[in-house]
Amino acid sequence: MMLGWRARIGQMRPATAIEGAEEWRTVAPVGVAFADARTIVPQVNEEGLKVMMSQVLEAARQLATAKVDLIVQCGAPGTFLRGKGHDEEVCAQIKEATGIPAITMMAAQMDALKALGAKNIAVATVYSDEVNAKMATYMEACGFSIASMKGLQILDPFDASVHDADSAYRLGRDAFRAADTADAILISCGTYRTFEILPYLEMDTGVPVVSSNQATLWRALRTLGLPDVIPNLGKLWSVA
Repeated sequence: MMLGWRARIGQMRPATAIEGAEEWRTVAPVGVAFADARTIVPQVNEEGLKVMMSQVLEAARQLATAKVDLIVQCGAPGTFLRGKGHDEEVCAQIKEATGIPAITMMAAQMDALKALGAKNIAVATVYSDEVNAKMATYMEACGFSIASMKGLQILDPFDASVHDADSAYRLGRDAFRAADTADAILISCGTYRTFEILPYLEMDTGVPVVSSNQATLWRALRTLGLPDVIPNLGKLWSVA
């Protein structure tokens, strides 16, 4: 039987990161397979992310040769730095270049928060304050309020790889505790491992938690019409 007989999903991710791709593979529903393409990110800042985004169409063309059903642009800052609406532009360019529909990680995170009915978000990221400020502007344009925001100030993209899931738990908890009112937590970075800690962070804070890899996998499956519910990946999977 061919791998990916239900769905073949193409994911483009920073070349330094294997964590997100492996998180997806550890929980992949039966009949769902992934093809990988990589982009180079010199630094997690505005100039470095422009370099990453300049490689998106070539990565998309590589994924198209695997006959994928959907192309996923991973690397949320690559689109939020350009502001609300850039995700749609990137997806349209990928579709024009390959004939294959596309989604972005940043838009998937926003869709997940909307599906949960969240409004006031405690945000935890690996990014610098400069990049976080751009993210906050984007999220506010999408209708969210930033209840708090904490970042690890990472500029070298590989450095996010050395942070284990317990780091994501602590950062998400700290962001929640720093907020006067937060009805959800967002942990943003596709290199940041979160799957192990999602149910515990939700249990310990009492609010739903959205993370980059969780939300993007959820959006990818739903875009393809697959209703699978993946256990222990948070309240998001119970809403749609």
